[in-house]
Amino acid sequence: MKEFASIIQTLIWAGVILWLVGQYRDEIRKLAKGISARIESGGGIELGPVKLQEFRAELDTVHEAVSSLDSKIAALFMATMSPLMYVNLKKIGSGHFGPYRMSNGLERELYHLRDIGYITVHSIKQIASEGANLSDYVQITPAGKQFIDLREAADSTAQRIDSDATMGNA
Repeated sequence: MKEFASIIQTLIWAGVILWLVGQYRDEIRKLAKGISARIESGGGIELGPVKLQEFRAELDTVHEAVSSLDSKIAALFMATMSPLMYVNLKKIGSGHFGPYRMSNGLERELYHLRDIGYITVHSIKQIASEGANLSDYVQITPAGKQFIDLREAADSTAQRIDSDATMGNA
């Protein structure tokens, strides 16, 4: 019978707790809503040793730091391509590169853009030394298009920030 005493005691306590929860469910709901509202408004609460002080303010600070770091990483990533190579990638992306002459620099750019997955080309060595449209030989990949879109968005954001700063809105 001793073995069942602890089980019976546990069942009695569970029953008492369930009865209390049932009796005070409206008050428990109000308490939960109050705590939730306080946390959402940025206030802190203390439950014994657990302290949630100004949680919202800390979360906002972390969010600002992550956004700043994200902008810095994007700027660094965008700076990995020279302006001339970016112009050539955009021209390839347009589908009409236009007239070209295969210089050592252009050839090097095409190899680089192909190697990082931004363009597809059957054979760079088989491209004519001069022609009316380089796009007849070279096409942009989805990754290349995505790079262009990201860089345009970053450039647009930088221009907007510069404009705001010069107008005194920063």
